[in-house]
Amino acid sequence: MSDLVELTDGDGVIEISAPSADRYASLKLIDWWDHAKLRRAKVMVVGAGALGNEVLKNLALLGVGYLFLVDFDTVEASNLSRSVLYRAEDAGKRKVEVAAARLREINPDVRVATFHGDVTQALGQGIYRRVDVVIGCLDNRAARLAVNRACWRYGVPWIDGALDVLMGIARVFVPGQGACYECTMTEADYDLVNVRYRCPLLRPDELQEGRQPTTPTSASLVAAWQVQEAVKLLHGLPVPAGKGIYINGHTYSTSLLAYTERADCFSHAQARAVVTELPLRAADLTVGAFCDAIAPILAAEGAENAALLPEQEIISHFYCLACDARTPAYRPYDEVMPDGAACPTCNMPRLPSILSRLPLSADSPATNVPLVQLGVPPLAVLQVAARVQGVECIFWFELSADAQSCLAAWSE
Repeated sequence: MSDLVELTDGDGVIEISAPSADRYASLKLIDWWDHAKLRRAKVMVVGAGALGNEVLKNLALLGVGYLFLVDFDTVEASNLSRSVLYRAEDAGKRKVEVAAARLREINPDVRVATFHGDVTQALGQGIYRRVDVVIGCLDNRAARLAVNRACWRYGVPWIDGALDVLMGIARVFVPGQGACYECTMTEADYDLVNVRYRCPLLRPDELQEGRQPTTPTSASLVAAWQVQEAVKLLHGLPVPAGKGIYINGHTYSTSLLAYTERADCFSHAQARAVVTELPLRAADLTVGAFCDAIAPILAAEGAENAALLPEQEIISHFYCLACDARTPAYRPYDEVMPDGAACPTCNMPRLPSILSRLPLSADSPATNVPLVQLGVPPLAVLQVAARVQGVECIFWFELSADAQSCLAAWSE
């Protein structure tokens, strides 16, 4: 039997793959379907819970070529009633690793790279620059806000999903086309986001303030809408940007949601970043080495008084009132506090000195501090502030040599 079926219309011959030879044969019957676009597409999925499982399953079935999966959690028994990719024997394993293995079983054509960690601070933002669409399967506002700001910064559309028992929302946000996720936030939402910064005693699982009970059926419904909108974006079809669909399983109804772009939205206020790629790895650099690498670039722009703007607040020193001792730290606030606040000599509380800017100069006391000690992840995009003709400007530098290791699975 031939692998191709030939049909003739007024314009000539149309070749359609035989169902026995091509897993995508039925999809290719869709008149606007371009499987080559999906095969080349790069999609980031943030969150591998009930919603993420359904999104990933759909993307794999459709043959989306490159997936990047982000989650910080491990599989537990409660996931088994809502997550199609996990099994009882997976308990305690990283969700991203289990999900990636199952996706390869579903469709060996799909290449899955993974990141086990916190999307808000530990993920190098260079990943966003290498994907076409981001799909959010998250259960807290802080993570949604971090994804939104990164997508707006690098011009990447993203699709948010949320669940609440028999109800759910799917909504599309496209930079430059109307409202973003931050435009939808209220003062109460900002207060909940700030809990993670005001309360360093809380564990990551205690910060999931948006977590709601879910069912696999509502996850299936919302994920279907999310992936459908992603497919439209990847094909260049119109999407309802700045809008969403609300699904009410109690009343068997749906509603269209339209959001208003806020004039004071911080995400919109960020100009789209123009990034300079540096062929360097985060693990190889000190603050001084990074300063030397960017010095010629800044000099060519006439930039002076450069300072690194870290994504996280940095504790530069601790001071003990009892011992009169000043001890350097140069570590992220959330990583050190509260356990590191006690003086190792007298066990009395110490005062931290907190930096939001780190001067970049040859005589900086942080010259020999490794970037990874400051919480800089692989494939980071670092912000540097400098004055050009008296005006402060922001420069963006990506540590691009990390891409090979971060996305190794994409080239397997």
